[in-house]
Amino acid sequence: MTLDDKELMGRYIYQVIRRLSRAQRDEARMELEELISDMYADKGSMETVLTQLGDPAEFAKQYQNDRQYLIGPEYFETYLWFVKVILICTAVPILAVSLIHAFGQAAVFTSQNAAPIIIRAIVDGLTKGFSDVLISCVSAFGAVTLIFAVMERQKVKIETKKAEKWSVGKLSEQKKTAESRWTPSFLEPIPDKKALISRGDSIAGIVFIVIFCVLLIFAPQFFAAFFPENETVKTVPVFNLDQWGTILPVFVLSLLVGLADEILQLVVGCYCKLVMVSNIVCGAIQIVLSVVVLKVLPIWNPNFVSEIQSALGGEASSAEKFLSFWNADMVSNGLLAFIVLFTLVDIGVTIYKTLRYGVFVKGR
Repeated sequence: MTLDDKELMGRYIYQVIRRLSRAQRDEARMELEELISDMYADKGSMETVLTQLGDPAEFAKQYQNDRQYLIGPEYFETYLWFVKVILICTAVPILAVSLIHAFGQAAVFTSQNAAPIIIRAIVDGLTKGFSDVLISCVSAFGAVTLIFAVMERQKVKIETKKAEKWSVGKLSEQKKTAESRWTPSFLEPIPDKKALISRGDSIAGIVFIVIFCVLLIFAPQFFAAFFPENETVKTVPVFNLDQWGTILPVFVLSLLVGLADEILQLVVGCYCKLVMVSNIVCGAIQIVLSVVVLKVLPIWNPNFVSEIQSALGGEASSAEKFLSFWNADMVSNGLLAFIVLFTLVDIGVTIYKTLRYGVFVKGR
């Protein structure tokens, strides 16, 4: 068996076992290596052997007991991991915000020794918090399941023919007819280690986006300057909450575009043409939406400086130097420049790694 034949066999086996659960992969790899080697010794041509076995995506179904599923083996482990991350990132910020709000409300009545009112405020806050957590987690779970189900349906062809009972002895009998149009030339190379996308980086990006999005939706008032006032805390919001109903949808849309790109990278797991195109398109959309949010919409609190001066009262002179530097346009320009630079660098890195190490590069 030549080196090229061994590489072709390795590609085929990789494309089969990547669609199986982790518990099946080692055994399937050994069986396929033995089967293909025996068939190669008989046929003398690796291309003939693999053409006879057929499309690895179809061949992998022989190891699967049931083809009818919402989320198949290829995506299931990633799906479970992603659901856990999304639910945690959705529940924790909402619950934390609800607790802070509940105890903040209770603190207002502390000086009045109104114990029943304090308890009622805490109970109401926690009740609302758990209700928001439940609704948000159900919505997040449904959205994630729908996304992965669509990906599964787009990838897996629905067959009405009932699957035959599988056995190792029948493997060499597969795809003997000329009906299959699949040939070994369709096999993609095994990804270079440098082409693999760090799962940790994708998860970190997803966690940041989800938490930030949850806070923007449920607690935009927490993006504020805080000042102690007697036994309470006074806040001066950074954002223009009076126009928040207009600003929030564009803000969230920009974050969801970034989330979609991170999900794709997490699922695909390596740099390729699809990941590169997605990164470029999503990056361009995010830049445009960032321009809309920061330069078109009235995102900043127009009374930010005056409200801080009012909150500081007699101590306002100590913050005059800071307040003199506050300029909404300057802040918007700085943030926009950072977003554009970060996005372009990310796109550049993706393009470089895809062209240099991507699995679609011929000859690799």
